[in-house]
Amino acid sequence: MRGPVSTPSKVTVVVIAPFLGHDLQWIADVDPRVVVVDGSALARDADGGERVLESAEVILVGYPVPQGIAQRAPRLRWVQHTQAGVSNLHGTDLWESGVILTSSRGAVAATGIAEYVMAGVSYFARGLDEAVRQKAGREFHRSGYRLRPLTGAAIGVVGLGGIGREVARLARMAGMKVIATRRSVVTPQADNGGVDLLLPAADLLGLAAASDYVAVCAQLTTQTRGVLGASVFAAMKPGTVVINVARGELIDEDALVAALQDGRIRGALLDVYDGELDGRPPRRELVELSQVILTPHISAGGDPAGHEPAKLLFADNLRRYLDGQPLRNQVDRARGY
Repeated sequence: MRGPVSTPSKVTVVVIAPFLGHDLQWIADVDPRVVVVDGSALARDADGGERVLESAEVILVGYPVPQGIAQRAPRLRWVQHTQAGVSNLHGTDLWESGVILTSSRGAVAATGIAEYVMAGVSYFARGLDEAVRQKAGREFHRSGYRLRPLTGAAIGVVGLGGIGREVARLARMAGMKVIATRRSVVTPQADNGGVDLLLPAADLLGLAAASDYVAVCAQLTTQTRGVLGASVFAAMKPGTVVINVARGELIDEDALVAALQDGRIRGALLDVYDGELDGRPPRRELVELSQVILTPHISAGGDPAGHEPAKLLFADNLRRYLDGQPLRNQVDRARGY
C-alpha cells in the first residue's frame, strides 16, 4: 500500500472540492513543504486536469469524485474525502488502489444535519403534514390532525456515529427517549454513549419496534445496503416516521413504499434516495405519495460551523502525514468505511 514518506521536501496537495472556494492558503499555512494546487480544472479542462494530477501526492476531494484519479496520479499516496461517508468512492479506482483513504467523518455539519432530523420530527409530531395535505386539497378543518408530544416520544438512531450522536443530543434536549444501534456494540447497554439504550447493529428490529421516529445515520456498506427492509418496517409501530440523512441505498424502497401505501407507517422525510449519487431521479411513488417529504441532499446546509471542522480535520491530518504519524479517520476497505 502506498503510504506517507517520512521527511518529504515538498508535498503537492491538489484540492478538487469547489465548494471550499479558491482561497486555499489555509492548506499552504500548514507547513512550508506544502505546495497547494486548485484542482477545479478537473471539472473544466481534461488536459489541465491531467497535468495537475501528475504532480499530486495528496488530494482533498469532494463530491462528485472524478473517475480515474489513481490511474492518472502516479505519485498519489493519500486522498481525504470531504464527506463523512465514502460509499461514493466504492466505484472509483481509488477504492481498488493502494492509496490511503481518509474521510471527514465527525467533521461534516453534524449539527445542521441533526437539526434537519429534528425539524422532520417536529413536522410530523405537530401535524404539519396534515396542514400541507389539507392546503393541497383546498381544505381547512381540524379533523385529521394527529398531534403528538415530543416529550416522552422515542427516536431510534440507526448508526451512532458523529451525526447520530448529535441527533441523540438534540433529541434528549427535546425530552425524547433515544435508542441507537452501533456496530461495535455486542450487548444492549443502558444509558451509554449519550443515549438511553444502545443496541448492537444486529438488533435493528428491536430499535424499530420501540421507536416513534427512526433516523437513519449509518454508513453505506455491503452489509448495510437495504438494511431497512420489509421485516424492519413490519416491526415498526403504526404511526412511525422514517427520516433518512445517510444514503438512500440503506432503505429497501420497495418495502418503504409498501409500508407507506398500506398505512403501516405514518410518513418519511428523505434527504437521500436510492440512485441519487448516480444522478437518477427519485422513483415515482416517492414523489407522488403525500406522506413523503423529499429534499435534494441539503440537510448539511446552514450548519453553524460551516466547513471549518472539515478544514481543521484535513489540516491536522496533513500535519500528521508530513510528520509520518497515523492519520485520523483512515478508511478500512474491508469494513467499507
